[in-house]
Amino acid sequence: MSEDEPHRPDPRARGLWMVAAALTWGAIGAVPGALLLLAGDGGPAILAIGLVLGIAAGAAFGHALWARRAWVLGATALELRHGVIVRRSAWIPYYRIQQIDVERGPIERMAGLAQLVVRTAAATTDGTIYGLAPVDAAFIRQRLLDLAGVDDAV
Repeated sequence: MSEDEPHRPDPRARGLWMVAAALTWGAIGAVPGALLLLAGDGGPAILAIGLVLGIAAGAAFGHALWARRAWVLGATALELRHGVIVRRSAWIPYYRIQQIDVERGPIERMAGLAQLVVRTAAATTDGTIYGLAPVDAAFIRQRLLDLAGVDDAV
């Protein structure tokens, strides 16, 4: 894994985020048609159109979430980039890093993914690298500990 170049989340994260957003947006898109059905004013076509459009928009948004997220191990700081509508970049200087955790929730475990949570003394400079393969998360964690000069003592 080379440093000083942007790294994207694992491709499995793209699929997971696309499915999650498609389900959410599909449900939201179906609401107007469902309300019309309950009111007795028809609505099956509106329900179907809303569902299809919501699923398509959600899948596109999930892909954009993946495509617009990156991280870089720079010379002096970890850079995190993210945001679909509002683009954000954050730099966490290595000397500020105090703790690095690998976290895996139930859905992430099923998808074979993990996230790396980087903590500093100031909560405003904490950061998370989402959508990593567990092996990559462990490697990046150790590399960040080395760059920060922090040991892995418990």
